[in-house]
Amino acid sequence: MRPSPKRDREIVSRLRNAPGCSAVLPSGEALNSSSRSRFFARFDCCAKIKTPTGNSLLSCRAFQVLVGVFVALLLSTQSGCQIFRKFGGEQTRIPVQFEQPPSQVQLLESLAARTAKIKQLDSRVAVKLAGVPTKIKGTLQVEFPNRMRMKAGVMGASEMGVDVGSNEQEFWIWSKVALPRQPPALYHANHAAFQQSPIRQTIPLDPKWLIEAIGMVQFSPTDVHYGPQLDAEGRMKLYTVHQTASGPVTRATLLSASSGLVEQQAIYDSKNRLIAYSNSTQYKNYPEYQISLPHRIELFMIQPDGQEMKMGIDLGAYSIDSLYGNANRMWAMPDPEGVSKIDLTKMSNPIVIPRTGNRFTPQ
Repeated sequence: MRPSPKRDREIVSRLRNAPGCSAVLPSGEALNSSSRSRFFARFDCCAKIKTPTGNSLLSCRAFQVLVGVFVALLLSTQSGCQIFRKFGGEQTRIPVQFEQPPSQVQLLESLAARTAKIKQLDSRVAVKLAGVPTKIKGTLQVEFPNRMRMKAGVMGASEMGVDVGSNEQEFWIWSKVALPRQPPALYHANHAAFQQSPIRQTIPLDPKWLIEAIGMVQFSPTDVHYGPQLDAEGRMKLYTVHQTASGPVTRATLLSASSGLVEQQAIYDSKNRLIAYSNSTQYKNYPEYQISLPHRIELFMIQPDGQEMKMGIDLGAYSIDSLYGNANRMWAMPDPEGVSKIDLTKMSNPIVIPRTGNRFTPQ
């Protein structure tokens, strides 16, 4: 499932030309030629919604360095075992959240309540890149809203793979295998420093993009929202404009009209270019926690030349709110002896990422 950049760009462009205003289409109304003209005549309506404080909307060329690490690892292990058991078990019925299309306030309140239901997630994962037959396997731990750690490697051995993580202060990618012309290294950056660094223009990286792809979306109180509207297939779409140091970034969130679950998130940069999107599918309900979670995540990045890079992540059955152990150690950046530590904010040359996908043609 791909976004519709051509249709989204028109909405994004007009939305950004009305600063400080949240335009609301009548609840449940599809954006056709008639409603479009009526909608764009209503940009004097302002409705900023108070939602739980979140961090910056995730920059969504989010995994350039991470993809490079995985490409090097997978290409070097294509002869390894490729058997992977389908995780997640039988799907249970997904509860109906909305009997009729919700208003913007109702939808945002529902998303905020969903995010607040759980604090921690733990799951086995298998990661695969488009065009590369081998998967690497490991574990993913998340503690909302800021903490994430994924360790994965060949045959599930993280010693032959990567350690990717994020906490309140910093994020890191420890590549335990050699990249072309680069030995194993630990790439890291302070969140605040990275936001202001020149390298962010070429590597707008934030591993927390993966947290949002699980469907636990977060908004800032200063974000401007438009929608929800219904698309041609009856799904809801919510547009959110977030101001960043490099200009406004817009997220188009596609949701199920009945369950309210996030199916896709597409990110447009300050020039209205689609730069990344994620698909969240194979949802399973966890009734004891009154929440449904995806067991398949696809992350896509669109290069400036139109090349598309895809990373697929299969997740096993989740353990919810059950992480144990030393929290300081679990969420701390590793300090491996004898491994080069590279501060991304001080890099002068970007990492070269091999191309693994097909050319993307906007709709």
